[in-house]
Amino acid sequence: MTEAAAPVVGGAVLPPSSISDGVGVSPWFTPVRIALILWAAMSLIAIIVNWQAIGALDLSDTDDAMRMAQVRDLLAGQSWWDLKQYRVNPAGGGVLMHWSRIVDAPLAAGLLVLEPLFGQDMAERIVMTLWPPMLGAALCAACALGYRNLSDWRIAYIVPLFLIMAGFIVMQFRPLRVDHHGWQILLAMLLMAQALRPASWRAGLWGGLFAAALLAVSIEGLPIVALFAALAALRWALHGRTVDRDRLCGLMGALAGGALLVQFATRGPIGLVGTWCDSLSAPYMAAFAAGAALTFAAARANPAAPWARFGLLGAAGLAAAGALVWTEPACAKGPFASLDPIVAEYWYRHVLEGQPLWMSKPHDAIHVLVPSLIGLAGSVLAWRGCREMADRRNWATVIVALLGAAALSLLVLRSAATAHLFALPGCAWLGLRLWTWARTISSVVPRIVGSAAAALTLPLIGSTAVAAVLTAIVPSLQAEEARAAAKKATESRYQTTCLDPAAIAALDILPATTVLTPIDLGAPVIFWTRHSLVATPHHRNKDAMADSIRIFAGDPAKAETLVRQHGATLIVFCRTANDLTKYRHARKDALAAQLYAGKPPTWLEAVPIASRAGLSVWRVKPAAR
Repeated sequence: MTEAAAPVVGGAVLPPSSISDGVGVSPWFTPVRIALILWAAMSLIAIIVNWQAIGALDLSDTDDAMRMAQVRDLLAGQSWWDLKQYRVNPAGGGVLMHWSRIVDAPLAAGLLVLEPLFGQDMAERIVMTLWPPMLGAALCAACALGYRNLSDWRIAYIVPLFLIMAGFIVMQFRPLRVDHHGWQILLAMLLMAQALRPASWRAGLWGGLFAAALLAVSIEGLPIVALFAALAALRWALHGRTVDRDRLCGLMGALAGGALLVQFATRGPIGLVGTWCDSLSAPYMAAFAAGAALTFAAARANPAAPWARFGLLGAAGLAAAGALVWTEPACAKGPFASLDPIVAEYWYRHVLEGQPLWMSKPHDAIHVLVPSLIGLAGSVLAWRGCREMADRRNWATVIVALLGAAALSLLVLRSAATAHLFALPGCAWLGLRLWTWARTISSVVPRIVGSAAAALTLPLIGSTAVAAVLTAIVPSLQAEEARAAAKKATESRYQTTCLDPAAIAALDILPATTVLTPIDLGAPVIFWTRHSLVATPHHRNKDAMADSIRIFAGDPAKAETLVRQHGATLIVFCRTANDLTKYRHARKDALAAQLYAGKPPTWLEAVPIASRAGLSVWRVKPAAR
């Protein structure tokens, strides 16, 4: 550990032993305890701020609504291994969801315990309010423990502060946010923590198990898993150390074996033979098995020459890729390649979190890029300042992981949370250095300026400051900010989901049937009512999604036939919703335009319904005989 890593208390540099001696910092305040205290305070504030939304169960994301529908079905008796959502596209036999029971399990367990005490409605509010912050507490502790192995041990104490100031991360742990994204972030941190531990078989084993769990939760974690596997392989290929070889073998073996175990545990036998490209399945498990087998063969050969190790490990990587494509060639094109063009145009391209960064607004791009750049600068400076080889290796791990995750965030916006997670130690290191330097300045004003510079390393403060400066000097950003403010003011006047309590009650008392809605309204209707839906915004139901869009935005002469093919007897839409606006602008004579104008075709009749925000309901008349 370098001298610069020693703590500063009252202007004096203290050795690390002062912690255990009770000098300067109380030994009770361990990094984990500090992390949990900070997170608890932040979570309490989040609950207070979101209290009205919690009371109304106002879910801001359709995936949260569908997640709870899946948990309800599980508790109602649906098999643990049966992940079909039978209330979506019932005419097609339901939709097999690509989600994992790992995410469902704690939600279901909480409801099982609380429902007998509070009833279903209150139990759901309690679980959906408390579980996301509890998962975030685990992340906060994992950051404190994982980053304690870096050269400056103070990072473990202050990294929780940087975490709660990372908006892209914190938003995934806010009350009511029960989807899988929080799990992805936590498991990525656990994988990083194992990569920063001293090399050993055990570190690799735990890393492989965490990687398998990450992929079971979401196959979107595959680039991160591949990145850490490549890091482990690179260390052994470069240096040939036994401990690096052991870590690599442990990681690959646990990844291959863990993927099989977790897949069988959460999906059953069908999970081992399914060939889905959008979730952990046979093609990916075949790739892991092939990669592990050739890695073990390379380790057994244990060539002395680096070029030979590189060659053998390169062959292992090619074997893994070959096994994936051989098992299911379609997986080489990605999970969304088979979407109907009309679904891609009207739905997928508007899901901004899955789009490249350049599709986002300039201010959003600033908030994505700045924390990663600050973290990268701090990590590189920390790496350059290390004298111990182990410290340099750990900072190199952080740098490579951050570069990979940041590059991924340019291609898929929702990856920004993982990039910022890996940026935290670099931001914290740079903040510590600036703060320490500012405290050595005797003049008041320069000392304040230096302290403010240290505050700019906090992700939210730094990116907000950069956005403010750029907005002040770039006219186009000023115009964009004005448009965003106007849009927000407009949206605040409407409940864009239209599912206010009166509308929900009126819709739910109608006889249970199959309902056709614009895609974005589908999951909330599933959550709030007993009805079934033709389509929700979940890509495995791609054919029904395409039909739904064609009904609203396509040839009106074909709409009735498609509606009856899906067995829908009600059409429900929100007049203020963005997707309906796109549909009715697609063509002037489309069904969406007709219904918006109050001029329905003859095969529909209006159903009066109480709604404060423009919910419209139309009944499909019986077919003429």
